[in-house]
Amino acid sequence: MFEKLKIKSMYQEEKMSKNTKFGIIAIVAFVVIIIAGLIFVRIKSINGNEVGVKETWSEGVANKPLTPKTYVYFPVSEEIFVYPTNSQVFCMNNRKENDEFAEGRRVDAYECQSQEGQSMKISLNVRYHLDPEKIIDLHKTVRDNFEERLLRPEIMRIVKDAATTRTALVAYSGQGLVDLQNEIFHKLSDKNSDLYNRGVVVENFVIEEINLDPKYVEQIQAKQVAVQQSLRLIEETKAANQAAEKAKATAQADFEKAVVEAKRDKETGILNAQKEAQQQILAAEAAKTKAVLAAEAQKASNVLAAQGEQESGLLRAQAIEALGKAEASATKQKLQAYAVTGADAYVKIQVAESMSHAFGGIKGYLPEKMTVNLLADQYDKAVNVLINSSVPTPVAAQ
Repeated sequence: MFEKLKIKSMYQEEKMSKNTKFGIIAIVAFVVIIIAGLIFVRIKSINGNEVGVKETWSEGVANKPLTPKTYVYFPVSEEIFVYPTNSQVFCMNNRKENDEFAEGRRVDAYECQSQEGQSMKISLNVRYHLDPEKIIDLHKTVRDNFEERLLRPEIMRIVKDAATTRTALVAYSGQGLVDLQNEIFHKLSDKNSDLYNRGVVVENFVIEEINLDPKYVEQIQAKQVAVQQSLRLIEETKAANQAAEKAKATAQADFEKAVVEAKRDKETGILNAQKEAQQQILAAEAAKTKAVLAAEAQKASNVLAAQGEQESGLLRAQAIEALGKAEASATKQKLQAYAVTGADAYVKIQVAESMSHAFGGIKGYLPEKMTVNLLADQYDKAVNVLINSSVPTPVAAQ
């Protein structure tokens, strides 16, 4: 029994020893694999603003750029190069140690000669980006450090070509500086330029400053002061001339205004006089016409009145004639009535009535020797005389 237990114990120890050895071997193998992986395997992440170029021993440079993502490769036989595609800034200037700096050299303001031989130190910066479609060609022709190998030399050439054709005075400031900057930018960004064809697209170009010899700057400043003074005098002269022209124009305007007003008053007076004369003529003609019409009306009225009077007279004459004829006819007929038989008795009656009417007005006493019989006798004789014309009229007694 003891022997069996001993054998079993020995078997278990041997089994444990084998498991331990196997575990150790597995751990060692895992560590070796990890070390080998760290040595022979790499992980490369390409960000969204980057592209990659892959090179292998067997194929060389890949024909297509790697798009943004994470890649696993074996550095023994493969290599991945990463290029940024976002905007970059390349500077050529002199910066202090604490100043923020972009790509390029920290002390690298480009120095060239102006047209008249003055030394100009031009501080500048260029904003650009790489064309993803031309990254493969750029990698094959330039590969790393393309700023120093491609960008900087091209900037220096173009800046020199543009700056040396200008005088320092023209390029130093003002419109001359703006024109110089624009010319350099257009040449750098031209689609036919070497930079563009190689995959470097220039977005902007800025001349930060141009440093000249201090003595020459003093001369420039003195000249600019003189120019400014001259310009000021010119402007003052222009202002004085303008003021004089304005005064002259004002005086001329006042004169012309007075002339126009005088002409207006003259023409107005003439027109008013003509108007008054015309009104008087019209009034005289109207009065004349009125008088003529009144005379004609009066004449017509007189004619009508005369005609009326004439006709009225004729009518009155005719009426009188007719009345006379009627009275004569009546008288004739009355007298004829007295000529018939028995008419004398009627006459006597009428005489008696007439006598009574005649004597009826006698009042008081009759004159001496004047009696009623005498009056009647005399009245009767008078009537007989009228009736019988042959009887002579007796003479009254004295």
